[in-house]
Amino acid sequence: MTAHLVWILLIYGVGAAVVHLMYIRQAVQAYRNGEDAHALSPEHRATRYIVITSNDGDRVEWVMRSLSILAWLHRRPLHVTVLDDESMDDTLPILTRMVRYSHMEVSVISSRFSPGDPVLPKSGGEKQVVIDLRTANPLADTPLVP
Repeated sequence: MTAHLVWILLIYGVGAAVVHLMYIRQAVQAYRNGEDAHALSPEHRATRYIVITSNDGDRVEWVMRSLSILAWLHRRPLHVTVLDDESMDDTLPILTRMVRYSHMEVSVISSRFSPGDPVLPKSGGEKQVVIDLRTANPLADTPLVP
């Protein structure tokens, strides 16, 4: 039994070492070419999530916690802009609490928004994902993984 556990840990360790060595090799090659390894790869560029809310206190905390966990797990810069459509419930207090404990850059804009309004312009190669909590199924077509 102990021998099996040792072999499992050994194989896991070798696999982790190989992954780290490949990453270091890629970073060294990028450095030699005068490039930033993370700036060029699309999987490491910043992602802006735009969350549109309107009296969504029951759902906004779940979405913000999911995005916070996503930012922490992927170690990627995550920018969240919350467009609050004049909420009268506890949406804004929940967002205020969430901003203090998240692993993201969060900005909250409270105003009146129409469904056809343009959201926000993209900036500098930033990927943009819109989550409209005012719709019936807001996460159906939303890729939460950047």
